[in-house]
Amino acid sequence: MMISRFRSVLSIILLILLSGMTAFAQNTPADRFKSRLDGAWVKKEKDGSSTIINFNYSSNDIIMFNDAQGVQEVYLCSQFSPTVRENTWYMLGTNDMVPFIKMNITVRLESENVCHFSVREEGIKNEEVIWTGRYERMTEYGEKKAPKAEEKQFVLDGKYENDAMTLIFSKNHFTLTDEKGIHSGLAALYDFGDISILEFRHLEKEGKLEHMFQYRFEHSITENDDAIIVEITMLPGKIKIHGFKPSGEPKLVLVQKIAKEKAE
Repeated sequence: MMISRFRSVLSIILLILLSGMTAFAQNTPADRFKSRLDGAWVKKEKDGSSTIINFNYSSNDIIMFNDAQGVQEVYLCSQFSPTVRENTWYMLGTNDMVPFIKMNITVRLESENVCHFSVREEGIKNEEVIWTGRYERMTEYGEKKAPKAEEKQFVLDGKYENDAMTLIFSKNHFTLTDEKGIHSGLAALYDFGDISILEFRHLEKEGKLEHMFQYRFEHSITENDDAIIVEITMLPGKIKIHGFKPSGEPKLVLVQKIAKEKAE
């Protein structure tokens, strides 16, 4: 009887220790740094274009995208190690399509919203690539900016629709359904001068960039007795050096209705 109780107590102790070890393993210095780095970071270029680096903590990969050159590269990250410099870590990136292409990546977190990426191709000395530079953290749909005192920062979320299409936003992803089918990819809402730009990046099944679309974005919020009504307007076009140039295509207007009980 005593032996049986002893075994039961021993089993419980072992379970507690094992669960504690698992929690500890998930809370290493490397995990804490990767958790802080998780998400999208943007670097504004002199020509008005953007370079975006997105680090995915759960899958340990980095997606690097430059809209001016239409370049997107994906690297699987390994060999995380701290450097002698505070808040600075090194990682090795292996190209997901061409494994022999590797990048030595050093990341320094200056603050929670600013970091510096130094990226060099392995085997090529003293030559930094386009991904190197100072980046600012993006919110779910745009650059992290302090909202004006009298207004809250607008965040796209949920389902918007009209008679021809349905557009669903979830975090930094979108799904668009129209007569041509279902399209999905990454979405970014950011300021460009005194206007807002909504950018869609359609991805292929393999995660490669297929198309990129830009819209001048506006929104309005009204309400009635039953619902809050959010109307978004998207004018197709392209960001040029001297500003946003409409493409001549008709603007898109979609509406989201949020029941007041749900909103509360």
